[in-house]
Amino acid sequence: MRKRQVETGIEELAENIRRHGLIHPVVVFAKDDKYELIVGQRRFLAFKKLNKEKIPAIITGPVDETKARILSLSEGIHRVELPSGDLMDAIGALYLKYGNTKLIAEELGIKESKVRDWLPLSLAPEPVKEMIKERKIKPADAKKALKAGGTDAKKIEEIATAMPKMTASEKRRLVDVAIERPEAPVKELIDQAKKPYVEEKVIVHLTPKWAERLDTAAKDLGMDREDVAKTAVIDWLSSRGYG
Repeated sequence: MRKRQVETGIEELAENIRRHGLIHPVVVFAKDDKYELIVGQRRFLAFKKLNKEKIPAIITGPVDETKARILSLSEGIHRVELPSGDLMDAIGALYLKYGNTKLIAEELGIKESKVRDWLPLSLAPEPVKEMIKERKIKPADAKKALKAGGTDAKKIEEIATAMPKMTASEKRRLVDVAIERPEAPVKELIDQAKKPYVEEKVIVHLTPKWAERLDTAAKDLGMDREDVAKTAVIDWLSSRGYG
C-alpha cells in the first residue's frame, strides 16, 4: 500500500466519486473474519470522506506482503493523469457550457484554481493548443506566450514557436519586455530578450513541507517552480505597495 502522499488530492477524488461513482473497485483478501485492503487505499479513504459504509471490492486469495506491494505499484503505473490536451479540451468545452470555473471544477473533480490556470490555455489560439498536444511546447511556455502576446493571436503563435529555442531566463525576459513594450514586433522582443541583462538570483530555503507544496502548485498550474516562486514574491510585494 502507498506510504507517501496518500491523502494528496483525496478531496478531489471523493468529489469525483460522489458525482460519477466508483469506476474501479478496490482489491481485498479475506483474513480471519475481516478483509485486508491490497489495492485502492486512496479510493477507500475517499469513500470514508463521503461517509459511505460500503465500497465495491474484488476479493482475491491471500497474498504475501511482497505480492501486495507489487499489485499496488502495478495499478499505480497504469494510472496516469488526464493528458494536457484532454484537460484543455474538457475545460474549454465545459467553459462554453457553464461559463463558470467552479462548476467546471465540480464536473471534473479537480481544484477550481487548476481550472482557472488552465482556462487561458483552453481558450488559446488553436495552433498553440496543437503545439501543446504534440508536446512541441510546454504548457508553462505557452502561458508565457499568451502573456507576452496579449490579444494578438498571430503574435502569440509566433512567440510560442520561438519559445523552445530560448533559455529559461530569455523566456522570462521576453515576457517582461513584452509587457513593457506591447506594441513591439516579435523579432524585436526576442532580440531584446536575448541581450545580456542584469538579473539577481535570490535563494530561499524552504522546509520539505513547503518545497513539496511549491512543486504541487507548479504542477497544478502548469508552471515552472521558479516562475511560481517569482510570481508569489511579485504579488506579495505589489499587494503591500512595493510594486
